[in-house]
Amino acid sequence: MHDSTQSIHAALLPFLGVLRLYGQDAARFLQGQVTHDTQLLADGRTLLAACNTPQGRVIALLRLKQTEDAVYALLPADLLEHVASRLRRFVLRAKVDVQIAADLQVAWVGGHPFSETLAVESYDATRTLSAIPQAGATEVVSFDYGSGRQVVAAPGAALRAITGLSLSRSLPRIEEEWWAADIAAGLPQVFRASSEQFVPQMLNLDLLDGISFTKGCYTGQEIVARTQHLGRIKRRTFRYRVAAGAPLAPLAGLHLEGSKVAEVVMSAPRGDTVELLAVAALDARDRTLVTEDGREAVPVAMPYRIGGND
Repeated sequence: MHDSTQSIHAALLPFLGVLRLYGQDAARFLQGQVTHDTQLLADGRTLLAACNTPQGRVIALLRLKQTEDAVYALLPADLLEHVASRLRRFVLRAKVDVQIAADLQVAWVGGHPFSETLAVESYDATRTLSAIPQAGATEVVSFDYGSGRQVVAAPGAALRAITGLSLSRSLPRIEEEWWAADIAAGLPQVFRASSEQFVPQMLNLDLLDGISFTKGCYTGQEIVARTQHLGRIKRRTFRYRVAAGAPLAPLAGLHLEGSKVAEVVMSAPRGDTVELLAVAALDARDRTLVTEDGREAVPVAMPYRIGGND
């Protein structure tokens, strides 16, 4: 139980958005479209899953949550239109409506700041954290994001009542701090610029409980299963740190002895360094790589075991 008088911290996350899949077939429809078993949504959990092309390439990483009325998918805002369009192609006779939930705003809410360097807004809670998803008839969706973070999506008025936030502005460094927290936790993210470039195992989704290998067929399933069972995982996501400078764009190359051996998944400035995750060849792991602008990319330990040479 949380003390109802504890200090609660919150910050708007305008770079994240939500899809709403409404209709009696929503979870069943998603079962054929994503890597995880959507039957597990019935117990109230948040599922991490990939939405793939038929070739097994990740279009987007979704955090899924089911309510009595719909299934919601949390993902980067720059992919909302693209993913909604792709999913609608497969609706056919299913009783489901794929919507961009433009009426919902997204915020992080927690009992303590997720970043020691970010001055997030705080207020004296008038309800416990566990009560956040219960808001009467108001549509409020709470996602367990990972690494101990909770994300809430709600209409503006409800979100302000829950968090006490001003909805007219967001913290200037919140996006880079959010992605830096993802990088530290080894949680990859796919953006519009890197959509359809990686298979799920390259992004360590099999290590992050983002793939079910016992569910039925889904788009891209044949490639994902073959990659897993034939041991063809030759590239994985690893963490690196480079000296201060411009963040590296998704898909920027990292080199070893003049050859490109890795591609950046995501990066974020943190203090006097830039933190990043990159998909690298396994035979280049634990090696210092070089960015395209000549900075050294030094390996940093991941918070979970990847295997191979560990």
